[in-house]
Amino acid sequence: MKWILIVLGVLVALVAVVFVVGLLRPKSHVASHTVVLAAAPESVWAVITDFARQPEWVPQISRVEAAGERDGMPQWREWFDGFEATVVIRTSDPPRLLVKEILPTGPFHGSWTWELSPEGTGTRLTITERGTVENPFFRGMMVFHDNTKSARDYAAALERRLGS
Repeated sequence: MKWILIVLGVLVALVAVVFVVGLLRPKSHVASHTVVLAAAPESVWAVITDFARQPEWVPQISRVEAAGERDGMPQWREWFDGFEATVVIRTSDPPRLLVKEILPTGPFHGSWTWELSPEGTGTRLTITERGTVENPFFRGMMVFHDNTKSARDYAAALERRLGS
């Protein structure tokens, strides 16, 4: 019985430490990743804006469902990395700029921005994530998370999709 109480006490202490660390961390972050792709901006644009097919090539995205429009722009439900989110396009300027917003319906919200520019015969793509995590416990857990990982993983999957 004594060991059970010790283990429970340690677990409670760990949760408390993570919570306190989260209280000390900022709610918002910005992380960017840039890659040069061996495809023209129009080809890259066609792939990144074909939202319905993203589960075929983005390992983190398991499902996408169209959800009509919001403010005249397309929106959809997206299941990724164990989370479900409502996503809406905020800016679409083919083939240069795409901004999608993750609406504040879950543990985090924010936006992803894709900036495309010609580079030789290819495309320089910069993905910028602007995220906000309201829950202090989740912010504390982010100490163990690389904020650029999602954008790097997406870019690597995009390179494979384009055959770069």
